[in-house]
Amino acid sequence: MTTEIGKLINTKVPARPTAPPADPPPPGGGHELRVFPKEIKKLAPEAREAEGDIRSAAHKMVPESDQAARGLGPEWSTSAKITELTASWEAALNKLAAQIGEVGPKLSATADNHLLAETRSRQAVQAVTRAAGAMTGG
Repeated sequence: MTTEIGKLINTKVPARPTAPPADPPPPGGGHELRVFPKEIKKLAPEAREAEGDIRSAAHKMVPESDQAARGLGPEWSTSAKITELTASWEAALNKLAAQIGEVGPKLSATADNHLLAETRSRQAVQAVTRAAGAMTGG
């Protein structure tokens, strides 16, 4: 295992909460949803960077694994299995990298769509307020 792959595999993941919230929200939610589009947009390049890191680490793994397989020699069935295992790990890691890479543009689009929805909602509220004011003479 290369150092890069080891770093990726040994990355610490935050612990999940072990108990559900004490009081469930009332029907209809009752909680404010806050979205921070600028923060969401900041994550997009990080997704692309992670894609590159995974692809690079997977690519570096292949020669080391091939060298180990060659060191055993063709007469060992383990040699072929190491090569087979390396190829499947490389394919799986590249697939994962592609999926992570796809997240970046989607994060940017999500942030842009949220800002657009906020703008349109604000404009609609302003239009209704103006219309109501005009009807009441205010």
